[in-house]
Amino acid sequence: MADYKMLINGELVDAKETFDVINPATGKAFAKAPHCDAADVDAAVAAAVAAYPSWRDTPIEERRACLQNAIGIIAQHKEALGELLCKEQGKPKGGETPERTFVGASLEMMMTLNVMGKALAISPEPLVHMETEGAKVEVCRRPLGAVAGIGPWNFPVLCMFQKVAPAVVLGNTFVGKPSPFTPLSTLAIVALIKDCFPKGVLNMITADDSKFRAGAQLTAHPDIRKVSFTGSVPTGKAIMKACSDDVKRMTLEMGGNDAAIVRGDVDVKKAAAGIFRGAFANTGQVCVAVKRAYVHSSIYDEFVKELVKNAEAAKFGDGMEPTTTHGPLNNKMQFDKVCEFVEDAKKNGAKIETGGKPMDRDGYFYEPTIVSGVKEGFRIVDEEQFGPVLPVIPYDDDEDALARANGTKYGLGGSVWSSDIEVANKMAARMESGTVWVNEHLGDTDGAPFGGMKHSGLGRENGCADLAAWTEMQSLKTVKGGAPVPPSLPPLPEQLPLPSADYKMLINGELVDAKETFDVINPATGKAFAKAPHCDAADVDAAVAAAVAAYPSWRDTPIEERRAC
Repeated sequence: MADYKMLINGELVDAKETFDVINPATGKAFAKAPHCDAADVDAAVAAAVAAYPSWRDTPIEERRACLQNAIGIIAQHKEALGELLCKEQGKPKGGETPERTFVGASLEMMMTLNVMGKALAISPEPLVHMETEGAKVEVCRRPLGAVAGIGPWNFPVLCMFQKVAPAVVLGNTFVGKPSPFTPLSTLAIVALIKDCFPKGVLNMITADDSKFRAGAQLTAHPDIRKVSFTGSVPTGKAIMKACSDDVKRMTLEMGGNDAAIVRGDVDVKKAAAGIFRGAFANTGQVCVAVKRAYVHSSIYDEFVKELVKNAEAAKFGDGMEPTTTHGPLNNKMQFDKVCEFVEDAKKNGAKIETGGKPMDRDGYFYEPTIVSGVKEGFRIVDEEQFGPVLPVIPYDDDEDALARANGTKYGLGGSVWSSDIEVANKMAARMESGTVWVNEHLGDTDGAPFGGMKHSGLGRENGCADLAAWTEMQSLKTVKGGAPVPPSLPPLPEQLPLPSADYKMLINGELVDAKETFDVINPATGKAFAKAPHCDAADVDAAVAAAVAAYPSWRDTPIEERRAC
């Protein structure tokens, strides 16, 4: 059995205890990972804090060279790392062709190398905001300090190292904590690349969350200046609360309940294959996968039949087997959740078109399941299943489908499917999701910024968003020499008196009184000189309701008209 260690201050270290790591294809332990304690968390943060000043001041060309060296070493071990990832996560080892492997371990390793490579191109060059003979104002980007990354179990390598790469190349030092369900491939990688960086720049700890909430201690640590989290909405909300105490920066990529809208003019066979792939990739364990399919009633029955054909043709099995296209669910917790969702749907009258039960074998395997006869109000529609289950819902009107797709607290991903590209593009632009596709789902966006709207997240990572995610903005005015030149101001228009001293609130376009007023004090005299309306809870609600009602129309108003206003 391999000996996995944590990385703290450039050294591979054991913890006082270990915990079992389960192979989800068998349901049995196949390795042990170190279980850190509070002292280990503090040591990792202290190492990152101590390393930060020197790393911050290291020229970016040297930081890029360190990352480039790490990328090269990971690439040399890609196949072995892919096998380890397959064993701990469950996804097929597969090859690098997504159509065949449905996001297999080898493909995740390639995606990781790709996103790390893109981080090499990030440039924090200052932007000149204003320049005169005597001074210059530049908008600069400064690293944050010691930062933390907390990773998920569905894409453990990709999600961790898409945080590590831009963070360190931009001058931050890093403390990471992978999921206790999938810690090994991350630990194996940091063991390989530990000498690529100065001591303390990269640190990685692991823990069994059921025994010690290392992530909570890391998140609340006063010396951590930023937390990047990928995972569930409840945990993300807890991190927001923890970060508020000392106003930490944060990026949260959380769950989705992603909708696909399939119009009646599609090629049913092709669209059904695309929807199946977008829903069942990684056995449905993709935060941005299709979780709800709204299919036009004119093609609904035929479309459901095609989805069933795709489901019954899929090869669910051990990811190490070459014919496997889909592996097990990653852990018992998620397996039980999927079982619960489907049983709840059955009790409430849903029709199971295919699947609908655990597979008769060891491990956390669940049959690929297509569900009809459901609508909003069913848990399987309203909540994220995160498994090999797809509810299919008929609709008649495009506007109704859009309203239902957007009518959720989530907003991570979505897609529109149609042969009328103009209509599909316009509908896609109106989906309230961080990433939206047309006639595909989970398609390559070439490292574009990724994140969610509403409860699905806060902030973005990847691409041009990485600069904002991992740096602080600073406006710097420097002097060139000589007397500063005062700014030139435009002439003021003719000045007019205020129309009235009777002050009112503005709600829904109307000036309104409140039930009460309060005094406004002139600080030069210390005496009241006017009265202002004192709103109540009903006034607050009315103002918010007015803003919500006005939003869709104002959002769709051309920007030229908004500027004119």
